[in-house]
Amino acid sequence: MLRLIKNNWSFIVVLVICFWAAKSLLAPGFFPIHDDEQITRVFELDSALSDGQFPVRWVSHLGFGYGYPLFNFYPPFSYYSAEAFHLFGFSFIDSTKLVFFLAFLLSSFFMYLWVKEHFGKWAGVFAALLYTYAPFHAVEIYVRGSLPSFVAYAFLPAVFWSTDRLFKTKKISHAITLGFFIALIPLSHILILLIFLPFFVTYLIYLVLEYKKEFKNMISLLSLSLLVAFGLSAFFLVPSILEKGYTMVDKINTGELYSYKLHFVCIKEFFNSTWGYGGSLPYCMSGLSFEIGKVHLLFAFAASLFFIYSLMKKKISRIKLPLLAFFMFLFSIYMVNSHSAWIWDRVKILSYLQFPWRFLTMTALFSSFLGGFVIYSIQKYFGKTLTLVLLLVFSSAAVFIVISYFKPQSNLNVGDSYYTNLDDIKWRVSKASFEFVPKGVATKLSDIKTTQVDIDKKDIPDSPYKILRGDLKIKVIDNKSHFKQLAVNSKTDSQLMLNTFSFPGWKTAIDGKDVKYRDDNKLKLIVVDVPRGAHILTASFTNTLPRTIGNAISLVVVFNLVGFGLLKLWKKLKN
Repeated sequence: MLRLIKNNWSFIVVLVICFWAAKSLLAPGFFPIHDDEQITRVFELDSALSDGQFPVRWVSHLGFGYGYPLFNFYPPFSYYSAEAFHLFGFSFIDSTKLVFFLAFLLSSFFMYLWVKEHFGKWAGVFAALLYTYAPFHAVEIYVRGSLPSFVAYAFLPAVFWSTDRLFKTKKISHAITLGFFIALIPLSHILILLIFLPFFVTYLIYLVLEYKKEFKNMISLLSLSLLVAFGLSAFFLVPSILEKGYTMVDKINTGELYSYKLHFVCIKEFFNSTWGYGGSLPYCMSGLSFEIGKVHLLFAFAASLFFIYSLMKKKISRIKLPLLAFFMFLFSIYMVNSHSAWIWDRVKILSYLQFPWRFLTMTALFSSFLGGFVIYSIQKYFGKTLTLVLLLVFSSAAVFIVISYFKPQSNLNVGDSYYTNLDDIKWRVSKASFEFVPKGVATKLSDIKTTQVDIDKKDIPDSPYKILRGDLKIKVIDNKSHFKQLAVNSKTDSQLMLNTFSFPGWKTAIDGKDVKYRDDNKLKLIVVDVPRGAHILTASFTNTLPRTIGNAISLVVVFNLVGFGLLKLWKKLKN
């Protein structure tokens, strides 16, 4: 037992690190967060899966009860992960908290692996601690409650670690592993991929230059990684990109209160930002904390001193990668401040990020890496004893300075019903997030001059249909999220409105024959002309060309990966 602990002490320490950061998640109930639709989304995914949808795209109750294609555009991985826990009997609330906890664990674990690869176990443990206790991570989980982005953070160091392993081993299996981790970033949060890509490409250029003698072989392996990454995420990425023009997302998520111009962070907030549970406000008035972390900044500064010392000693090879990390650390800070506005103004795709402070996750990533480099340098130049003392002192400081941030503002003694109440989902929750309703739905300005769907609470449907005209008797046969079937007894030519938003992929049929529907109404709802004598009306949400292509690409890649894995297993068993 003692030998087991001795050989795996670093992993045990990483587990302890995660426990203290995530222990508030063990309290019963849930806690108030900005993005309190998380549990609702898990519930909606579970409902759609129960209806037989896979992959889930359309949800029934959001969108004011008219439904919309949430998971056609919103990255689904974190919600599928929560659903996996729910299938084992956990409540929706506990399943969501377990995913948060798992993200803490994976973030710390992969940061440890990445830094250990370069600087050893002690450095890896310290970097894992810094990454786990970055103040911005406390904001993301205990204030904003952004489950998808927090899950994505776990895979950032995983990508860098697996990239290093690929370049060192040149193995196809590591190329596949890298592709797998890259795919998990957009499947967790597509905007994090947008932030991450410039840094990752820079890292790849550095490694390619370092391994330039094996350039052709590495390009082939990297191409395989990218093919795997795209293939595994294609079922989501292809329709998400090609079909977003059918939604209100461009209007809602890139302008008004979500304009990036309103959310730059003042320089002073990097050093000392009052902790709060409010929202992001313009002109340095935010109720959120945007601290980088005092220990994080201290070790970034210490890293610069070791750079100067190494340059004086002409030992440049030792600091090339840490120096690259230092410049990427500075660039991530720059992108958060208004001095980078000229970049945001010219690179239009950045407007989808909404909040420049999202780059703080890259600041946390690279400051943690630099912290590991400093521990390694101290050990190299000053010995293990001093290193251990400083490691204990600064690890304690890094935790105790921010530990009060790693807890919610309060605990809510509530159960699943609090977040899965259909009346609440169809009105309050839908009003908070409606960017994926169809483009063309009538809108109005709120009291604070923001765009809202032009709908009142009395308009929330209590039935899957509404008779517009004619003598028509109806019996509901099936009312699933993606499939609706009605028995109709039409004594005259009639007109029927399905209380479902019109969106590409919906098809209607009467007595087995496809019929066109209209959506030229205020809310773009599906309207079908029902001829006299009709018996069965069906409406089904089918795959469009982008969805079909995306699904096909993902299936082909998964099939080949499974085949590759079985072949490797067979060879191993044969030997």
